Amino acid sequence: MVSSRLRLLLLTCLVAPSLSVSAQTWPNKPIKVITSAAPGGIVDIYARRHQPHLQNELGQPVLVENKPGASGAMAGDAAAKSEPDGHTLFMGTQNELGLIGHLGVPVRYDPVKDFSVVGLAIAGYPILMVNAQLGVKTVAELVAYMKAKNATLDCGGSGTATIGHFVCAAFAVRTGTKIQYVPYKSNVPAMTDAASGQVQLVSAFYSEVAPFIGNGKLIPLGVFGASRLPLLPLVPTMAEQGLKDLELQSYTVYAVPAGTPVEAQRKLHAAIVKAANHPDVMDRVKSAGGVYFDMNLEETQSWQKRIQSRWNNIVQETGIKLEK
Repeated sequence: MVSSRLRLLLLTCLVAPSLSVSAQTWPNKPIKVITSAAPGGIVDIYARRHQPHLQNELGQPVLVENKPGASGAMAGDAAAKSEPDGHTLFMGTQNELGLIGHLGVPVRYDPVKDFSVVGLAIAGYPILMVNAQLGVKTVAELVAYMKAKNATLDCGGSGTATIGHFVCAAFAVRTGTKIQYVPYKSNVPAMTDAASGQVQLVSAFYSEVAPFIGNGKLIPLGVFGASRLPLLPLVPTMAEQGLKDLELQSYTVYAVPAGTPVEAQRKLHAAIVKAANHPDVMDRVKSAGGVYFDMNLEETQSWQKRIQSRWNNIVQETGIKLEK
C-alpha cells in the first residue's frame, strides 16, 4: 500500500510541472481591454492606439470592449468580476477607480479593493480660463475682481460631477469666491459661450481650448497640475499662485482584477510602458497637451492612490453628487 507521504510526493511532482508550464505560457489566449468609453471617445482612442503595440509585446490579440453606461459603473463591475488570470485589463479613469464610489451612485464593486493598477496610459491637467473681456490675467487678479465687485461668475463645463465641475467648484471653495457652475452637454459649447462672454469662466484641457487661446478670446489663468504644461510654458500652476494641493489631474490607467498573479502584472506593466512610449502614441499625447510618467509597477500604484486620494478629498470638500 502506498503511504500517504508517498502519495503527496507523487501528487506534488505531477502538479508542479503543470504550474510551471502555465506560468511560462502566459498569456495563452487573447487579452481583453474593458473600457467605459464609447467608441471614438478619448479613452477609447488611446486604447486603440496602444492595441497593436500591446499585441506585439504580449504575443496575443488584444480586443477592446466598450461598455459605456451607469457613469462607468457598468464597465467597472464587468472588469472587477472577470477572471483574475491576467487576460482581462480595465482601462479606467479617476471616475471608475474612485470618484464614483463617493458621488452617490450605487456600484456593485469596490474601486479600491477589487483592482490592482498595472500601468499608466495618459494623464492630463485641466486649465481654468477666463473670457478676455473681463480684463484679468492671473488668479490673484480674478479673485480681487470678484471680491471687489461681490460678483458671482458663471463657469461652464461638460456635465455634472465631471472634471470641469470639480475644477470650478474647488476653485471657488479655495478662493472664497462665488461661482455658479453651468453644465453643458460637452466642452465645445461651454468654451464657445465662454469665448463670447455668455459665461465668464470655463475649464477644459489643452487640446480642447488651444484654438480659443490662440485667437485671444480666452485667457488661461492656471493649470491644475504638478507642473506647467510644455505647450503653455508661461501659464503657472495653481500651486505657483498660492493655491496649494489643488492638483486635479485626470488619469487613465490599466488595472486588473484583484488576485491577478504578480508575475502577470509585471509583464503587463512592461508591455504597457513600451506601448505608451511608442512614438505614434507619445506624439499624440504631447500634441494633445497630455502628460506621461515612466514609473515601475509599485510607483505606478502609489502614484494612482495618491492622486485618487486627492480627488476623493475634493468630492468631500465641494459636496458634489450625481443625481441618482
